[in-house]
Amino acid sequence: MINFETNNKEVKKMTRAEELIANNILEFGKNAKGNPENLELPSFCLGLANEDYPAQTPLLWNAAYRQFGLPTRNVRLFGDPKNLTEIFQVFKTDPRYIGGDVGVGFKDRAWQLVDEIDPLAKMMQSINVVVKIPENRLKGYNTDGLGYAQSLEKIFRQKKLKLDGKKAVILGAGGTGNAISFALAQKGMRIVILNRTIAKAQALAERINGTMELKGADKVRFAGEDQIPMEVGDADVVINVSTKGATGEMEEYNALAPAKLPADSRNIAENQYLAERTLKLIPRHAVLSDVVLTKELTPFLQMAEANGFQTLAGLPMVVNQGVEAFWLVNEKTLKEKGITKPKVAKAMSKATGLKI
Repeated sequence: MINFETNNKEVKKMTRAEELIANNILEFGKNAKGNPENLELPSFCLGLANEDYPAQTPLLWNAAYRQFGLPTRNVRLFGDPKNLTEIFQVFKTDPRYIGGDVGVGFKDRAWQLVDEIDPLAKMMQSINVVVKIPENRLKGYNTDGLGYAQSLEKIFRQKKLKLDGKKAVILGAGGTGNAISFALAQKGMRIVILNRTIAKAQALAERINGTMELKGADKVRFAGEDQIPMEVGDADVVINVSTKGATGEMEEYNALAPAKLPADSRNIAENQYLAERTLKLIPRHAVLSDVVLTKELTPFLQMAEANGFQTLAGLPMVVNQGVEAFWLVNEKTLKEKGITKPKVAKAMSKATGLKI
């Protein structure tokens, strides 16, 4: 286990990323695919998450780095977001750090700690990528929403449909849900955000409505997760961005119903029963989507596929947003070598076998 109790005076003296690991502030992700086991590299991108889950970013980015003959590598680390100020200070001083991805648990905090932030990411109050800019400063961006919108648009194009005017029910209001809600609202979708903590859903809806030109029926709505059965009846897309189905205590819970803790057999069975009832209310044409990345399909997607619904997992979003994030971090080097964004997309999609 990582000991997250740190001596701030000692941490501030650190200048190399290895010291964060030696002092048990960060740890290598063992479940992240294609993740290097050390930092013995001339330059690196460091990704952050609050738990060791099957992240795809090292696999995607490192496939591209190898394809283009670049010595840089992406390394996934995990730790406690409360130490992010100290972590970012070390990233600034380590000359090998050129940027990296910001994953689960860090997105909502990191946007407040970077030196500069892209305007859209500021509106979202969430970032998923950091770029080191001159004078050892950090700039934050968010490509999550764009990546997800691109993957959903592809499905709708196959149906000869557009996202504009369609209804998306978003289950959760965290960092990824934040970005997706903004992106889909920009595409003209009618958004309903449902979250266990209503105040969090309300804050997100009001922020979108206050920063985007949405009127009348296009205004983003919000409610508690008890309203899931009422809202999915006319949905065109139902998207889980909550932690239900993720590793840990939420792993066996279905996103279509509330999750009571502790995660014992009785509470999980109740969640499953209510989810099955709710699934019957969803139109057959709807796309059911889950951005949670796990080794197996989440309970939500397993149920959706078993009942014949078209599904969208999180990997296409990861690839799409990964291309955009990779480009932001490595743009200067890529342009000097004549490498284009489509070439990056091809290298990453080849690594997963996914066509984008």
